[in-house]
Amino acid sequence: MVTGLLIPARAAQAFSDSSSNWASSQINYVASTHDWMRDYGSTYFKPGVIELRKQLARALVKAYRPSDPIDSSIQFTDLPSSDPFYRYANVATKRGWLPKYGDGSWRPDSQVVVRDFDRAIVLAMGLSGPAEGLKSIQEADGDVFKVGAYFPFLQLAHWFGLHYNHGTESADILATSLLRRDEMAYSLWKAKTTSSWKLSSASKFTDVVLPALDAADPAQAAKQKMITYSFKQVGYPYIWGGEWNAASPSGYCCGYQPKGGFDCSGFVWWVVKKYEGGYNSAQFRSYAGWSLPQRSSAQMAGATSTRLSYGSLKVGDLMFFSSSGSGINHVSLYIGNNWMMSSSGSVDGPVLEWVGSGWWRDHFKFGRRLKS
Repeated sequence: MVTGLLIPARAAQAFSDSSSNWASSQINYVASTHDWMRDYGSTYFKPGVIELRKQLARALVKAYRPSDPIDSSIQFTDLPSSDPFYRYANVATKRGWLPKYGDGSWRPDSQVVVRDFDRAIVLAMGLSGPAEGLKSIQEADGDVFKVGAYFPFLQLAHWFGLHYNHGTESADILATSLLRRDEMAYSLWKAKTTSSWKLSSASKFTDVVLPALDAADPAQAAKQKMITYSFKQVGYPYIWGGEWNAASPSGYCCGYQPKGGFDCSGFVWWVVKKYEGGYNSAQFRSYAGWSLPQRSSAQMAGATSTRLSYGSLKVGDLMFFSSSGSGINHVSLYIGNNWMMSSSGSVDGPVLEWVGSGWWRDHFKFGRRLKS
């Protein structure tokens, strides 16, 4: 609609402390065009300050449920109904976005952690169905994979691209990081401007079924553990050259990364590579892994002796892609039934992806089977 392109004059106003910030346009959107994050007036935004729980509740309620009535039965031991933030905390609690604590407190001045923000905004976006589905990913025989409590929300937040992939790798955020206000501004802007078709497409996560694997078979049991371990990596950022879940240790032989995270081939290394060539991510897993001497996606592809067609792929195979049509520039891990685990900059880290159709399927070139 043409009216969607009209920006109120107020939107042109830049906050004096944010005009050169990497998220300046997103800050203006959430705090000038809209008043969702106008916590410090019209002059200062304070982009480097950590967001508080009460501010997050107000922003989400204003952005998603501005007319929601309170539930007077919801009370907090540390936030009286006379407090101006009570209404927002009440609605956020009623909606399940930011529940109160077991002792009855709500802790309005607590600093927000990224994973708690992901949970809140995913639910505010109306994605409880996909989130519930991701809690119970199962095999065809009904066995359910064990995933962490935050996995569904980290998965959806990253899959929607709610977190910015910084060019300076040290600036990328972890699931356990405290949430800066500029990071939240970007995420809230991204969430509110996501197209309806993209939101609808998340329905694929409501029922994820993977091939049945026999836990009594050591080879299949190892692949079960591999899949579970790959899910645990969701929430780490995309780090160019990243192949560990932590910053490189002092004296590490093979490069440096400023914090935990993975590029596409580094993620594959971390999840599947056995202890060889001095690289020992296997020490952190409950399965030994498979031989993979090559590091980059192009090297992994070049070392493929038998190129597998899409229809020949099995759980644990590597998948190679080309965005340009020539030359491999991405690798991912096939986990069966048209699903893969992949780390890319577009979603800022590892996520579960559907590969049965769409862009990924169109750009798939061939697969590779690893040996122990």
